Amino acid sequence: MRRPSVRRPFVIGLVSSLVVSLGGLAYVQHRSSRADDALRRARAVLDVPFERAPELHDLEVGDALSALDAAEALGAEDPTLRHDLESLAHLKRGDLIFAEGSLTAARHADGWSVERHVVAAAIARSADNREAAREHVRAALSEEPDHARALLLEADLALDAREGRIAKRALEQLLEVGSRVPAIHNRLGLAHELVGDDEPARTSFERALALDDTFVEAWVNLGRSLRAAGELDEAFVAFTAATEHAVGDGAAWLGRGLCALDAGRLDDARLSLGRAAELSSHDPVAQLALADLALAEGELDDAANRYRAVLRERMDLADAWVKLGNVLVRQGENVDAVRAFEQAIVHEPSLAAAHNGLGAALVATGDSARARAALERAAELAPRDPNPLLNLALLHERGGDARLAREAWNAALVRDPEHPIALARLGR
Repeated sequence: MRRPSVRRPFVIGLVSSLVVSLGGLAYVQHRSSRADDALRRARAVLDVPFERAPELHDLEVGDALSALDAAEALGAEDPTLRHDLESLAHLKRGDLIFAEGSLTAARHADGWSVERHVVAAAIARSADNREAAREHVRAALSEEPDHARALLLEADLALDAREGRIAKRALEQLLEVGSRVPAIHNRLGLAHELVGDDEPARTSFERALALDDTFVEAWVNLGRSLRAAGELDEAFVAFTAATEHAVGDGAAWLGRGLCALDAGRLDDARLSLGRAAELSSHDPVAQLALADLALAEGELDDAANRYRAVLRERMDLADAWVKLGNVLVRQGENVDAVRAFEQAIVHEPSLAAAHNGLGAALVATGDSARARAALERAAELAPRDPNPLLNLALLHERGGDARLAREAWNAALVRDPEHPIALARLGR
């Protein structure tokens, strides 16, 4: 008689244990694979191509931190990566102290890199520490001369400092990798403006809009360029396009209103400038524009009060002092007008309009010697403007010196050969 076998339960137990072990191993491997994948997704944000994310603020840092959280939940960690990502996240939110702290922690972990110099430059620029920002940009470019985001920061720092040639050089180098990036063309337009290349500037703004016709800043810049060239209808269209794409953009409404004011369309100006003032209540330019509107409507007292209100907040605005002085001259308040123009010169000694206004006001007060000096200085500061010479000619006529008056009228005609007042005076 055969004895019952004890091997079958043993084999079953062995197989079961093996299945459990293999299952556990597969689970561990799957978990590890998921963790590695999450880490890869977190790291990938730092390697996004420049064309997809030209600026640090364009990087999807929130998604990367979520992926890193998922990796850590699965048992994978990369503390240095977390510091780098958190530095970018803090920078994006404007928390510069925390951004600096996270960057310092990353640097202490494994030193400087080109990318960390770029982040440090962006933090310093946001903190208005321009020299530190420049140092970090120089360090980045010394290691990698073609680093796109370092070049972009170099251009931005140059634009901040109104160094058009430096900005232009960096941006033209960037076009090799960023020709399809609207922001590069927009910045290049600003650089062209700084060096006095108005036509290339407009072409650059138009190129930016050809790549992205919703780019509000480019619409505003194009409108501003067209308005400066006297093309008011085209400028109005550009500013209107900006308001349509961003109804809450104060600069777009301001530009639209200024174009309408220049063209004498006061109803349009009132609507747009009022909207600009609502959106940018602390912007002195918008408030000055409303004062200009009051002046255009013949409301001299209202205009003067509005100019004074702006100057109570910003006494350093030389242009506002000139505008106030001009209104006071029209009101016959010449002594106060002299004081206003003198304040303008204190804040901006080379402002030709202030010297010209001062000269005109001094003529009205009878101070001929000071008036002549102010008008001659205005003519020197603005070599193409006939107005200081016209005022100087009137001053000489008033003083009975026909020869000096004729010389001034002729000098004015050199600047504006068709000026009707000069032609009439000389003909007489």
